[in-house]
Amino acid sequence: MSIKELLDNLNDYFDMNKTQRQKKTKELKALLKVFKHKEKKLIAECLHQPSGHRCKAMKTKIAILHAKRKKGLKALKKLIHNK
Repeated sequence: MSIKELLDNLNDYFDMNKTQRQKKTKELKALLKVFKHKEKKLIAECLHQPSGHRCKAMKTKIAILHAKRKKGLKALKKLIHNK
């Protein structure tokens, strides 16, 4: 092993939070992807529905999903920049 590899291993050993942050960012990215697909699906369904009570309910669900996704993106940026 070279000195650089040894130093990297030592750095990883001392920085245990790094692996936890990486795991959390990976999970958060997967969750945000799910939210994005659900939001797009609801928008597509709402466009095909005649304007009525069902569409209004879908719009509230879309707004909730959008807010959750926005909050998740903010948390992800905080995790990434808080190295």
